[in-house]
Amino acid sequence: MSGGRTRTTIEWPTVALLVAFFAAWGSVVAFHRFIPWPVQLAVMVYLGGLWLSLGHELIHGHPTKWNRVNTAIGYVPLSLWLPFARYKSTHVSHHKSDLTDPFEDPESSYAVPEAWQHAGPWTRRYMVFLRTVPGRFTIGVLRTPLRFLWRDLHHLSDRHLRRQWLAHLVGAAALGWWLFRVVGYSPWVYVFGFVLGGIACSMLRSFVEHCAVPTGTRSAVVKAGPMMSLLFLNINLHHTHHAEPDVEWYGIPAVHRAMHSDEIAAEGAGLYRSYFEVLRLYFFTPFCQPDHPLSPGARPYGSRGIA
Repeated sequence: MSGGRTRTTIEWPTVALLVAFFAAWGSVVAFHRFIPWPVQLAVMVYLGGLWLSLGHELIHGHPTKWNRVNTAIGYVPLSLWLPFARYKSTHVSHHKSDLTDPFEDPESSYAVPEAWQHAGPWTRRYMVFLRTVPGRFTIGVLRTPLRFLWRDLHHLSDRHLRRQWLAHLVGAAALGWWLFRVVGYSPWVYVFGFVLGGIACSMLRSFVEHCAVPTGTRSAVVKAGPMMSLLFLNINLHHTHHAEPDVEWYGIPAVHRAMHSDEIAAEGAGLYRSYFEVLRLYFFTPFCQPDHPLSPGARPYGSRGIA
């Protein structure tokens, strides 16, 4: 998976969705003085999550046959914290990796066994807490951008990485100045709505999408209604996406049915009837174990507790 195959046509449904997204975002910003802040917040949360999903489409080479055009759209720094170039490189590596392996997969949510073995009781409790609903959607939301930044700070000797961050920071600073100083949009509504709310949406989608099961697919399937399927652009059908990563978002459901992905996921990483079921199952019970069970020296798959 190299970030999308070469396309010969323009995918007009995705173009239309991008136009609708920017129109909605622009309308909220332009007419914010006439919209109650709770309504703005709710709309911005959805738009923030949708923007991250659209960025994922752009990474995979949608919607045009010109990669520079797709990349240019992704470079618009609406989320403020996430450089598109870094997102693209880590996500492409994710697709090429041994999924869930913390040594190979840059998007793995698992810790290496040594980190668990050397952690004290309170650190282990913290690691388990992050795999529950209360932990993931409080500390976890704030931890995501900070952890991403902290990892990259350790590699700033890489000139290419520095250029990526510099381009992003200049763009984000310009957008922030225009949005908060010129337009007068509330930074609190934007940060808690579009930025952190968007991260929360992404963390809901990714909560159970990969599981380090000993047999079968490591990519799960979560069934969803129209609003959630649009929010996640059908990537909730995650086994299908990993099996056919170049399929456009609106083509995934048909491929999903043809592949019988529900049955495949049920025998592997899991099949969930809804995101409500995900939230109910893992509100107090952690999703899988924090330490990667398939790595050498790890605890057996399905281990519970902090011992």
